[in-house]
Amino acid sequence: MAGPWDAGRPEHGIYGTVLTAGLLAAQDPRDYPLTDIVVDVLVTVTVFWLAHGYAHAIGHRLSAGRGPDNGLTPADAYADPEIRGPRLAWVALVESWPLVRASIIPLGVLVLARLVGASVDDAQEAALWTCVALLALWGLRAGRAAGLDGWRLARYATGSSLLGLILVALEVLIH
Repeated sequence: MAGPWDAGRPEHGIYGTVLTAGLLAAQDPRDYPLTDIVVDVLVTVTVFWLAHGYAHAIGHRLSAGRGPDNGLTPADAYADPEIRGPRLAWVALVESWPLVRASIIPLGVLVLARLVGASVDDAQEAALWTCVALLALWGLRAGRAAGLDGWRLARYATGSSLLGLILVALEVLIH
C-alpha cells in the first residue's frame, strides 16, 4: 500500500502529518461529531494543499530561473517559461499532494476506531497517536538517509516525533 511518503518531496508529507495532528488536537470531540471533525480536517488540509501548490508554482517561477529541458520534473517545470498556467499549477499540486495524503491514515484510524466502538474522544486520541507514529517513521527514514543506525537512529526517530508528542500533550491539556 502506498504511504504518504511515496511521491513528491518529503517535506510535504511531513508538513501534512504535522498539520493533521494539529487539526485533530484542536477539535473538541465533546462539541463536534466525528463527521464534523473529518470534514474540518479534510477541508483545511485541502485548502493548505491548494495554497502550497499556488505558492510553489509562483515562488519557484520567481526564484528558479531557467532549468534544464530534459524532462518535466517539478523543478524544471517551475523554471521553464514555456510551462505556465494550468500545466504549471498541475505540476505544483501533484508535487505537494503528499500533504493531503498524510491525513488519510490518521483519519482512517479515527473513523475505524469509532466504527469498532471507541468513543469519539478515544478515536481522536488513536488518530493523534497515529500521527506521532508517522512522525517517528519520517524521522526513521531521515535517519536512515543520513546513514544512522542502532541507538543513534532510534534517538533520531524519537526526537523527530517530539512535535507529535507535544501536540498530543496539548490536546490532553485542552480537553
